[in-house]
Amino acid sequence: MTTDLHLCGIRHHGPGSTASLLKALDDYQPDIVLLECPADGEKALALAANPNLQPPVALLVYNPKQHAQATFLPFAHFSPEWQAVQWCAQHDAHLRCFDLPMALRFALPDTVEQVPSAAPRELLRREDKTPSAAEAPEADETAVEPSFSSENLAQETETELRHDPIAHLARLDGYSDGERWWEARIEHSTGHADTFEVVLSMMTALREELAQPESEETLLREAYMRETLRNTLKQGYQRVAVVCGAWHAPVLRAEELPRYAKDDKARLKGLKKVPTEATWVPWTYERLAFQSGYGAGVLSPAWYELLFAEPRDRIVTHWMVRAAHLLRAQQIDASSAHAIEGVRLAEALAAVRGLALPGIAELEEAAVSIFGGGYAEALHLVHQQLVIGEKLGEVPEELPASPLQQDLAQQQKALRLKPEAASKTLALDLRKDLDLGRSHLLHRLQLLGIRWGQPQRVQGKSGTFHEVWELQWRPEMVLGVLEASRWGNTILAAASGAAAHRAQEATDLGQISQLLEEALRADLGPALPALVARLETLSAGTRDVVHLLTALPPLVNVLRYGNVRRTESAQVAEVVHHLVPRLCISLPLACTGLDADAARQLLERIEAVHQSIRLLPDEAQHAGWYAALRTIAQQPSSSGLLAGAATRLLFDAQQIAPDDTATLLGLALAPAQPTEYATAWIEGFLRGSGLLLIHNGVLFELLDDWLTSLDEPVFQEIVPLLRRSFADFSQPERQQVLALAVDGPMAQQKQETDIDLARGLRVLPVLRELLGMT
Repeated sequence: MTTDLHLCGIRHHGPGSTASLLKALDDYQPDIVLLECPADGEKALALAANPNLQPPVALLVYNPKQHAQATFLPFAHFSPEWQAVQWCAQHDAHLRCFDLPMALRFALPDTVEQVPSAAPRELLRREDKTPSAAEAPEADETAVEPSFSSENLAQETETELRHDPIAHLARLDGYSDGERWWEARIEHSTGHADTFEVVLSMMTALREELAQPESEETLLREAYMRETLRNTLKQGYQRVAVVCGAWHAPVLRAEELPRYAKDDKARLKGLKKVPTEATWVPWTYERLAFQSGYGAGVLSPAWYELLFAEPRDRIVTHWMVRAAHLLRAQQIDASSAHAIEGVRLAEALAAVRGLALPGIAELEEAAVSIFGGGYAEALHLVHQQLVIGEKLGEVPEELPASPLQQDLAQQQKALRLKPEAASKTLALDLRKDLDLGRSHLLHRLQLLGIRWGQPQRVQGKSGTFHEVWELQWRPEMVLGVLEASRWGNTILAAASGAAAHRAQEATDLGQISQLLEEALRADLGPALPALVARLETLSAGTRDVVHLLTALPPLVNVLRYGNVRRTESAQVAEVVHHLVPRLCISLPLACTGLDADAARQLLERIEAVHQSIRLLPDEAQHAGWYAALRTIAQQPSSSGLLAGAATRLLFDAQQIAPDDTATLLGLALAPAQPTEYATAWIEGFLRGSGLLLIHNGVLFELLDDWLTSLDEPVFQEIVPLLRRSFADFSQPERQQVLALAVDGPMAQQKQETDIDLARGLRVLPVLRELLGMT
């Protein structure tokens, strides 16, 4: 019995290739279809016949023991491979994946791809090989620009052809770009069954003409394909169809199989193997696009979808009308007349360029000219939605997925947070149960390193009950979910496990207190005991005041969020209760012997702690903190900046009398004090506001007398420092200080106190009644 072998060399994600493939399969009616897809994805690929699996989707093949070893195999509705799977399901034909399994490819040494491959990336590779920032080559700033000699041009041409050999055929046909040539000649076609015979002849001639060395990985892949094909032919199938990248087709011909048999067995012998699993994940057109770094991506996924779905005689009109609708929604003038002229211009450009059908380049050029008046900026939305596309696929819940993926899907459904490819702003009111649940989920994912939502600064509203998130789901986040599975099988358990692990790794109080705040925002009740225990351990052995100062404000925020988010924070309150006294005892000594820069950095932390402690309800903690500030203000060895700032904080909190404040100012400005100390003291004392000088004539006179007593050289030296102190004042404050300097504080005080006290007392009964005072 003779077996008939039919090779279908396609371009991955090409709509014209798909149309031709479907006609070839209908004519040929194969018993089995061999598909270029890793063999260990075959079981999951068979599930693609599920009608609820809506592309774009990707087959994720990964190593369950090392999630960094993973690859995505994307499919769109117009992809030849996707339609081949659907055809097999509808015609009861067998389907077999015959590419090198990822179990073998993950185990290959890193040096396996040292020889550059001659195969064009859009015809050969399907894996997502987006390089990371660390892997991206850096520009050589010292490189000399090459001259345009015939030798250099020949080298550049050879390099380009090794990277994209299809460009060789394109130039023979008058095109400068291999991508545009293939699109115009193959993908714009309505589909012909005999297309693959022509493609096979072209690829055979091209491989023989270029004769470039293949990479070791490509040689392994082609050896595995041939070995699988030989075994399939031995099984007695009468009609065998092979769907593969066009570049591989010449080495899979029936006459080539015996010639490579011995070498193939030797090449595949002894390969190492790792465990793999496969599942389906949603994908987006943006990630399918070539610009995202996906090696087998296409330039215009949304356009290709239209090419595959619409009749050729209506497709240009359909695209231009959709562009007009999009622009109208953005309040941009786009009338029916504009759309008609856009169609005419696109067809005219295609005719001039010898194209049977306008491509996306002609459509965009026409749209820019007619709709945008020659400016492309206004048509960014058209490019994003009608060229790239914002479509996100769907994967049904019943398909295989990890427990953590299933739990995330259930929570997304319950909280009505559907993953979307487009960016979306989400405002949450934490007083509502639904929004509070959404906030918990997003914060838990943040702890797991899954940045589905990015928290935004709240504007226009106040209070801790309001949050704003920017949501955008990216397909690669699925890897983050898989990686997080090691911490637990639910989002709550995984986030708690990850937080507990980070707590054990934390080395200072600042890290653990920040982590505790994140855990409270995420409502991680199971993780709190471990975090608090670690916090107590670190605080007991910490003598570094900077760490104590850094730790306290987040902990106080935790207590506040505990009320708003309905979480129990009694354990955190206990830690704060022990932490504040330790800080109050250690702080005065830490404020001595500091230079200007160190004092300024410490001051920012002291101010943050001051605001935090004032939020605590414990009066004993307030008293301890004010006693520490009083010690800093009075001890001679304190930094001038910190002593002045401590005095100001005490004065604003009404913990020090005006007369005592004047005494401390007088001591700081005494002739025995160095000028540097006095200037720093004033900077700390006046930090942020000048109201103190405006409303207290005694303090103003003390400062005025000190300034007038300075020698002119010393005065000129400290003027820049004083200017920095006054720079933070508001404009009205500066004007009033200037007026005081001209008229004197006593006149200002006399003018302010010249009031009719008897008339003022008449309003007190009404005010008491309004305020509810007895």
